[in-house]
Amino acid sequence: MNIKINTDNFLHTNPSLYLAFNGEHDQSMAQFIHKLLIEYKAGKKVLDIGAGPGREVAYLNRAGYEVVGLDNSEEMLSWAKEHYPEMSFVYGDQTDFSLQQQFDALYCVGSTFLYNFSNEDVLASLHCFRKHLHTGGLLYLDMRNAAFFLTQEGQRWLTEELVEQRKVHDAVISLQTRFRIDLANQMLDRDYCWTVTGYTPIVEHLRHRLLFPQELVHYLTSSNFRVLQLFDQPAPHVNKYEGDRPITYSQDMLGTRMQIIAQAI
Repeated sequence: MNIKINTDNFLHTNPSLYLAFNGEHDQSMAQFIHKLLIEYKAGKKVLDIGAGPGREVAYLNRAGYEVVGLDNSEEMLSWAKEHYPEMSFVYGDQTDFSLQQQFDALYCVGSTFLYNFSNEDVLASLHCFRKHLHTGGLLYLDMRNAAFFLTQEGQRWLTEELVEQRKVHDAVISLQTRFRIDLANQMLDRDYCWTVTGYTPIVEHLRHRLLFPQELVHYLTSSNFRVLQLFDQPAPHVNKYEGDRPITYSQDMLGTRMQIIAQAI
């Protein structure tokens, strides 16, 4: 197994490992996005921010959409271009990209949006998203829910070590995770220890910005978006979603995911 060890983000610079820990054949997120595009009558031109290995781009293109995938990981882009050579993938950062075109819908899932660490970065990304959407265009965001950490289960996540294990080809890979919150900066600090057969354990420290529901609503309305739905369930990023079910939204905000659907105005 070919694993890139010297990296700032072990998971995102090893696409095969990313897929092993995120369901290589799991189409639930793509099915959910497809359902949203139909329900909100979005057009066929779609932009995926943080496209990763390209699963959602490939699914939606096969469903008849014209999708462009954008990512700032060269490894992910190489993987996506190799596996889906007939599809469009481009390099770019969510805070500052220019594709010289507008889209009918734009989505950013898997907590990619939480790599906006500062308030200025949050606004820069939303302004960039708005610039690339037609008026009336659809925006779908999916990310960790900061409010979850106020719940009893969320508090448990902050006190216990989480352990996952996968077999990738011939290698057994274990992941130990500890979470801490930097309260002053609203940051979720993630300490990861990867144990890969045949390698010295790999320790990395990553961060996610934590955004609370009404805080995100404020940023969106300030960036010329109208919020249509704010919800935590269904959460296809962590649970299976069957595309033939009607969508019933839960707005309890007790779940691990915060999702929002908005319209460009």
